[in-house]
Amino acid sequence: MDWVERKMQRGSHTLWAIIFCLIAFISLWSCSTQKPTERTKVGSIFVNSIPAGGEILLDRVLTSKVTPDTIFDVVVGDHVVTVTKDGYLTSPDSLILTVQEDQTATAEFVLLETSYGSLEVSSNVDGATICLDNQPTTQITPHVFFNSVPVGTHIISVFKEGYANENPAKEVVNITTGDTIEVNFILSPAEVGKSPGNIVPDFELEDDYGTLQRFYAYRGFVTIVNFWAKSCYYCMLELPYLQEIYTEYLSDSLIIFGINYEDDFDFIRQTREENQIGFLLLKGVGSQIVNWVQLPPSPVTIILDRDGRIYYYHLGFQSYAPERFRQKLNELFGK
Repeated sequence: MDWVERKMQRGSHTLWAIIFCLIAFISLWSCSTQKPTERTKVGSIFVNSIPAGGEILLDRVLTSKVTPDTIFDVVVGDHVVTVTKDGYLTSPDSLILTVQEDQTATAEFVLLETSYGSLEVSSNVDGATICLDNQPTTQITPHVFFNSVPVGTHIISVFKEGYANENPAKEVVNITTGDTIEVNFILSPAEVGKSPGNIVPDFELEDDYGTLQRFYAYRGFVTIVNFWAKSCYYCMLELPYLQEIYTEYLSDSLIIFGINYEDDFDFIRQTREENQIGFLLLKGVGSQIVNWVQLPPSPVTIILDRDGRIYYYHLGFQSYAPERFRQKLNELFGK
């Protein structure tokens, strides 16, 4: 009887040993077939400048780093790197770097110390906002920027609500050390409306790079304002044609504002990437300019002359539209 019990005990131990081995084998097999968690592929960028002390921007967003320093955990792909420092010009203006996994890309800049000159800006109607290099300043006409404008070439323009600009609507000036450049602008009353000769309401909207764009800071440029959205089939069809036109007339300094009236920045950025859009794309959801245009379920495209007046107002998108746009632009550019 003892012999039988011992035999049964040894059999029980053997059975448990087999079960244990099966459990271990199943566990190991399960682990080996599980896919490893994919991690985000990142690299880094070393940014240097001569002299040091430049603030570093990555994809046009200011970081907390100052040259020389390294930006870690940058997602692989192309990135725009810029350095800025008060009182200095950056050479080159920016660099596009391709970041590879677990590698460090290098960006080198030279900061050139600038001197300053003076600029006197006036207009026949006082109180016009002065724009310097397509950015509104806090000053209105008449005003003297005394010894505070960096030497070099600058674009000067002005705008005032309810007025159009007479030719020339902008001036390109060369500021030199110690000199004072004088510019004067002529403004004429104009009504807001949708007919040729009218002006479009001013707007300030954020673009998909995070920069606030002021519409009338571009007075003096031939301008297209286009309203589009994902839900508008013909809007999406029109965008690639507008990009073609922008490329054709870029050397003529054509400006295009593509105002999205419905979608968020994720979709706007996706649209830029998929269609290789080079012109300004703005988020206009709920803005006054979108309310003013009273959008139908089709695109609206407005061409304005250098004075800021409507030259051509087009509703919808037809097969002839791109050539009609080119015709109007050729008239404005004297081609």
